[in-house]
Amino acid sequence: MPRGRQWVYEVKLDGFRGTLYVEAGRGRFLSKTKKPLRRFDELANTIAKELTVRDAILDGEVVVLAEGRPQFNALMMNRAPASYVAFDLLWLDGRGLRPLPLWRRKRTLEKLVTGSRVGYVEHSDEPRLMDVVVQMDLEGIVAKRRADPYALETEWLKIKHAEYSQKEGRAELFHRPRK
Repeated sequence: MPRGRQWVYEVKLDGFRGTLYVEAGRGRFLSKTKKPLRRFDELANTIAKELTVRDAILDGEVVVLAEGRPQFNALMMNRAPASYVAFDLLWLDGRGLRPLPLWRRKRTLEKLVTGSRVGYVEHSDEPRLMDVVVQMDLEGIVAKRRADPYALETEWLKIKHAEYSQKEGRAELFHRPRK
């Protein structure tokens, strides 16, 4: 676990990583491998209509939240409505934000999503956030340097909760035979 004033910590949400592209009142999600997440088009368009922007790119997770935490199986099996929780803002109204430090992008993101249905991933200066994650049986945390830009060379450190209950059976969900 990295420690020091240069680090911030965020809860790692168990869902599908989704970059939300908002353009002229329409939205679309792309996966981290740049594949369209068409299953969530209605959610993306609802959010796009709600945000007061011309264009934007948000980074976050599509999740199903129940019982106070993400429910991955419910998301995977489409058992409940999905929501979107953002942790970064890459573009806003014609301006690329990737070169800015993380803390500035997050501050702008928080202002953008306040009052909307987009959730905001808070950050903490305390590595003890992992203790809370374990108590709540969440997936883990992500450690990020507060001054880093959003770039290929930027390293985020994922620290997983070793006893996370929802990791069991995960491989079977992705590798089951198709009918």
